[in-house]
Amino acid sequence: MRNSISRRDFLDGAALTVVAAALPPLAFAQTSNPLSANQQSPIRSDYPPKLTGMRGNHPGAFDDAHALARDGESPTAFHDTGEEYDLVIVGGGISGLAAALFFQQARGVGQRILILDNHDDFGGHAKRNEFHTGGNMLLGVGGSINLENPSKYSDIAKDLLSELGVDFKQLKRAKDPDYFLGGGTRKTGMFVKSQTGESALIAGRWFGAFFGDADAKPLVDKLPYPRSEKEKLLKFLGGNWDYLAGRSMFERSEYLSSTSYREFLTSRVGLSPDTASLFDPALLANFSVGGEGLSVNEAINSGAPGLSAVGWPWALAERLLVDGDNVFEALLFPDGNASVARLMVRRLIPGVAEGNSMDDIAAARFDYSKLDTDASPVRIRLNSTVVRVREEGETVAVSYIQNGKPTRVRAKHCVLACFNMIIPHLCPEMTAEQKDGLKYGSKAPFIYTNVLLRDGAAIRRAAAETILCPQGYYCIVTKAPPVTLPDFSPPEEQTDPIVLFMLRAPVRHKIPDTTIRDHYRVGRYQLLETPFSEIETATKAQLMDLYGRYGFDAERDIEAITVNRWSHGYAYTYSELDDPDFEEGAFPHEIGRRKFGRISIANSDSEARAYLDAAIDAAWRAVTEQLA
Repeated sequence: MRNSISRRDFLDGAALTVVAAALPPLAFAQTSNPLSANQQSPIRSDYPPKLTGMRGNHPGAFDDAHALARDGESPTAFHDTGEEYDLVIVGGGISGLAAALFFQQARGVGQRILILDNHDDFGGHAKRNEFHTGGNMLLGVGGSINLENPSKYSDIAKDLLSELGVDFKQLKRAKDPDYFLGGGTRKTGMFVKSQTGESALIAGRWFGAFFGDADAKPLVDKLPYPRSEKEKLLKFLGGNWDYLAGRSMFERSEYLSSTSYREFLTSRVGLSPDTASLFDPALLANFSVGGEGLSVNEAINSGAPGLSAVGWPWALAERLLVDGDNVFEALLFPDGNASVARLMVRRLIPGVAEGNSMDDIAAARFDYSKLDTDASPVRIRLNSTVVRVREEGETVAVSYIQNGKPTRVRAKHCVLACFNMIIPHLCPEMTAEQKDGLKYGSKAPFIYTNVLLRDGAAIRRAAAETILCPQGYYCIVTKAPPVTLPDFSPPEEQTDPIVLFMLRAPVRHKIPDTTIRDHYRVGRYQLLETPFSEIETATKAQLMDLYGRYGFDAERDIEAITVNRWSHGYAYTYSELDDPDFEEGAFPHEIGRRKFGRISIANSDSEARAYLDAAIDAAWRAVTEQLA
């Protein structure tokens, strides 16, 4: 790198730029490795990480919540188990698990804690996909994958991760520095189709070309586009032309924050929509929308080119501060942030798995029968959808449905670590102002698909490890992240099995005159209406498009497909194009997360940041509120 300061470092701190948007997670991956000796035990077919087909927001996980939120339907009578806890947490994701750990730190390990989650596995978006083939285990990540910009984490988040045994330096050594989802961009390819149907897979340093670190001409010349388009694209990437010439510094800043990136590319740069879409894959991965849904400022700040095309001092900043081969800082576990969730659960319920460090978490076998036992002070109760949370005297009554049975438990304290938008339905006694704050944001929907291939030879023969697909069903296709830990190593032989990761934003282009929140709702509805069979067909077709030329055969080579559907995806971050300028303290998420008696709220929604550290920080705030 030419400079350790990232483009986000610069844009966040530059006095001359408008407020830069927080970067959502470019966080998705999978991994593969041979089984170690202690992994040879048989795997039950109902072992949640091993299940294939439709995962993520899987069938059955949301039925009771949708009945409550959409139709106001809920059981009228609940069986009271007589259980009373010191703390009940609704939601078993990173924030809920962190809240349990913080509560233990403050009150002692003997505190009775119950964690309720509507899914059949813990971790929330930190979902582990596990594959077994030929005596080997391969890992995939079904959601949140990386620790992004960990050097910027709060002391609270750093201390908790350190206590769990997470070693940032070791993780940095463990990954391939060129791996795309870990920040490296050298080994990338661009797959495009022209309007005449001509296709091309062009491998090279695309991000280096985007940011002036590599010669763009050899790559651009191979695009199946008219010569006039190629010339305009090269002019834009050359960084020697000011497309906002004649505007004052204030006018430039106003333009960057009020104009969509797509409009800038088409109206100022003069690119066709097809050419402008070349920059969409990374935007879709971050925001679940293309350039028409983001301001120029937001797009550039998230890694799209253009900083050098809007005049001094931005052009100088890009030349000095932006490294096109390392566009962001991220650390990875082989199964993504699922390892963080597993480290948390193993700390909370020691008997659930062997091991005591980061070095043995990837291969650790978890005994799900020990998650919810009378003998443990901490219990995780899966397949349990909470439908009512109400303060009654000096306790909180938490009502939920588990396997069709309406049940109630009680607690001295309660933390809601679930999605913001369901909370008003759980707590109807809240004020209208707080309910509106909770309902304001709309989570960004995604599909993260992991594909297990019996033989990865064709994929390894391809010219690029990561392929950007501006027009494809999936916008990014890459291999499992090459992360090596003491108990896990990715396969290396040409014919070894491999896991591919594929990322899809369900609706690429924002409908004109709608907000980004409306866009996400449309994507959510589409995901919920799309059957697995349709996604499977599209997955196979795109892989044939990309790798058929290298000898890949979908029917022969694919052994399993796991589709992680996140119709309720990552936390809403405010939009420069659509959201008003809220005063500090008056943002909807700040109003929505207010303490409500013996009930506090902890989730990444409450921080308006879809990051692992945001979930941890929110948990700290919620527990601190309860114990104040």
